[in-house]
Amino acid sequence: MSGLPAGAPAGAAALRAAALSRVAAVRAGLGAGPVPRGLGVAVVVADLDIAAFVRGAAQFAVGVPADLREGWYRTFTRTVFLAGRPEAVAVRHPHRLVTPDGNLAWYGPAARGALLPLSRLLRSFQGPRPVEVPTGPLTVTVPGPPSGRTAQVSVAVGGVSTGAYLVHVHHLIAEAVLRGLVGPGDTLRVGHRRSLDPAQFHDALDPARAGAVQTRIAGSGSDPDRLALFGVLTPDRSEGDH
Repeated sequence: MSGLPAGAPAGAAALRAAALSRVAAVRAGLGAGPVPRGLGVAVVVADLDIAAFVRGAAQFAVGVPADLREGWYRTFTRTVFLAGRPEAVAVRHPHRLVTPDGNLAWYGPAARGALLPLSRLLRSFQGPRPVEVPTGPLTVTVPGPPSGRTAQVSVAVGGVSTGAYLVHVHHLIAEAVLRGLVGPGDTLRVGHRRSLDPAQFHDALDPARAGAVQTRIAGSGSDPDRLALFGVLTPDRSEGDH
């Protein structure tokens, strides 16, 4: 992916280096199997609960079959979010995962053509702007036997729409799972901030540490030609790995 935005003066070089490192990693792939082309995922949202969404994103990514993981990863975990009730489309469009309350359902990974009928049936999920998130720290456990492992997750929400929040967080969590940074039974400690200062995440943005952290860097909502840091996930393996 060439032609990345140049970024803002403060932290621009670090953000650009980290973004290029991620692009290189995705191009190199997971080395975990066949590479079916053009895979994507759809998520149908009836009502958004942030904890359920984070848990579901991780659980879905954990359950992606081995023969689809590489293909989805190499599309940068492409995902669309659609407004609707999962049970209303369940007969024609079976989900791979649905949350216990039935408000969120995941479909795919599948070729674009296989997901188009669902996308044409439902409109894009929008939600409020800015996104409404818990005021305090959020602790989410990925379904599975307790692992004793934790990961710290920081997400920027200042001026971020609900739709953009879903995109940023889903990429962050899904790629971390596919890369083995998050697994079943892990605990995610999620903190929301107005913004993430690249200077405060200097170590996480260092390309030398790219294999040990997950970041979400994209164009700023107010200025698409300027890179901004929207998410950082840092595993802490010390609690469970001895």
